[in-house]
Amino acid sequence: MSSPTVAPPQPVAPVSTPPATSKQLRKWIGPLALGLILLLIPAPSGLSATAWHYFALFAAVIAGLITEPLPGAAIGFIGVTVAAGLLLVGKTPAEATKWALSGFSNDAVWLIFAANMFALGYEATGLGRRIALLLVKALGRRTLGLGYAIALSDLCLAPVMPSNTARSGGTVYPIVKNIPPLYGSFPNNNPRRIGGYLLWTGFATTCVTSSMFLTALAPNLLAVEIARKVAHVDISWGMWALGFLPVGILLFAATPLLAYVLYPPEIKRGDEVASWAGGELITMGRITRREVIMGLLAVAALVGWIGGSRWISPVTVALTESR
Repeated sequence: MSSPTVAPPQPVAPVSTPPATSKQLRKWIGPLALGLILLLIPAPSGLSATAWHYFALFAAVIAGLITEPLPGAAIGFIGVTVAAGLLLVGKTPAEATKWALSGFSNDAVWLIFAANMFALGYEATGLGRRIALLLVKALGRRTLGLGYAIALSDLCLAPVMPSNTARSGGTVYPIVKNIPPLYGSFPNNNPRRIGGYLLWTGFATTCVTSSMFLTALAPNLLAVEIARKVAHVDISWGMWALGFLPVGILLFAATPLLAYVLYPPEIKRGDEVASWAGGELITMGRITRREVIMGLLAVAALVGWIGGSRWISPVTVALTESR
């Protein structure tokens, strides 16, 4: 008996997707259209044509940062170049060029750059993850202690990580998110068991630590620069830390406890977290030479920022340590 003939499967036509290039081009439509429309509108009373044209370029750049046809840094660089090339920021090419290059000689910009290099160093060497795991292992047997472990992890990284996104979201959160599943706590299933408390604590703590140190958040450095230019007041790293210290210590110490009281977790104690953190540390292995060097450089930078500002610029310290 012959077996039935099976027809070969028909090839499935691939779903046509627009090429990446066309997607990028469509992202340019909004910024360019906005800039062109503003250019065609007559300048409002009291504004020169040059000022209005600069505003049109500024609006187009902001729109470009939203639609992201290119990375944000490239959009900003294009905007600066166009402003200088069209003499929107100077009466002569020399003045326009001086304005365009002025940001590259700004101390605050270079300090932000150097501090971000430190943040990358913590991530690349694994030192930030090791610090967080050590604190979780030491304090994680009680839920309140675990909250303080999360807070202390953020505090240890804050002085040399000028981004709460990189610090809390990039280093602390990847560790914290592994803890709630140990107790069956998920965003859509039993969040009050322990997960909600841990995430609220991490979110609130990073807001506090971002204010405690000059280099804990990039806008802090820009605020100091504005104060220096407008009010002629120089605020050093040490002055900022000492000025915020009385309030900062109270806020930092109270944050995990307040979250514990206002948003209490159902689980108050457990050994699973400390055991998990210990296992993760075993997986990481012994502390490496790169981690030791990273730690020493971070300490040296802090010492330079705190005690050496009279003899050496904080920017020089940061660039030297981040090399």
